[in-house]
Amino acid sequence: MKTIKFKFNERKAVQAAERLIIQSGGEMNYMALIKLLYLIDRESLLRFGRPVTGDAVVAMKQGPVLSAIFDRVSHRKQQLPKCAWHNFIPRPSPYVYTVRFGDVPDISSLSEAEVALIDEVYARHRNLSEDDLVELTHKLPEWSDPGKTSKPIPFEAILRADKRGEDEIKAIQREAAADDFLDRVLAPA
Repeated sequence: MKTIKFKFNERKAVQAAERLIIQSGGEMNYMALIKLLYLIDRESLLRFGRPVTGDAVVAMKQGPVLSAIFDRVSHRKQQLPKCAWHNFIPRPSPYVYTVRFGDVPDISSLSEAEVALIDEVYARHRNLSEDDLVELTHKLPEWSDPGKTSKPIPFEAILRADKRGEDEIKAIQREAAADDFLDRVLAPA
């Protein structure tokens, strides 16, 4: 069986990040943002069978992160080309460890359940520092220290860590594959 894959939805990622940044007063530590977005996607996968952003998960020294979002936020990835994310959330300057939201708030791509989940995860963890969030994600059963590199964390590992059965995992995989097929078939030529 193929591994579970979801399509990264940059627009939903921006809107989820925007919601967190605005709730945080308009500016947020970039590591805290990365960690909260991971916790949101993880919780969404466990509750709804799919993450909010669809981003791939990787284990890094600082714990699990969403790969494409990490690349967009990290001050160490400044050499990568700018993308749509940066139209709303500018890259932090060197030695600046916060991100800001730079546009009018929009949550039109997020469902009511996703907005409620974002708000719930933020409320649960809003008093934690970025170091506390790193420590919290280090304790998640799907993470193991990759050393000086990174390694993928399959969605199946997250589901198994939550004691989900193989039938449920296969159902999520089939639904993700069907969504991918529809995206490819219905994509503009």
